[in-house]
Amino acid sequence: MHHANALTAKQDPDRHLSEQGVQESERMGRFMKAQGALPARILHSDKQWTKETGERVADALGISGKTAIADYSVMPEDPVEPFIAEIESGNGDIMMTGHGDFLVRTASKLLTGDENNSAIDFRPGNGSCFCLEGSHDNWVVVWALRQEQLAG
Repeated sequence: MHHANALTAKQDPDRHLSEQGVQESERMGRFMKAQGALPARILHSDKQWTKETGERVADALGISGKTAIADYSVMPEDPVEPFIAEIESGNGDIMMTGHGDFLVRTASKLLTGDENNSAIDFRPGNGSCFCLEGSHDNWVVVWALRQEQLAG
């Protein structure tokens, strides 16, 4: 899930979620719960807005306390291989509330074998989510939602 809408650095130096972002996160969590999409854990970067996105989704899913900062960096230009290795470790479904570029590259690597072959797109972005299922070189997109689909 691309992180939900956050306040600007000028509005809040820590960049907590905006009220819109809180609503986006909670809506996605409710949708996922209705779909039976319950990850074993939710990972995020060390940024406040990705953490809050994950925590709000977890609360709506009824899995509070199952969020954590990833053990590796998941910023936009970071390597995707550590996250893919964790996904394929077989320790349950993982949700990442993170940064669009990192998530696009990860999904592209899983779906096409090439992280530079964009297979998904988060635009307009904030709060949008893709659900992928598979293993090794056999991944598919199960569903994808933008916030305007949930808000409408």
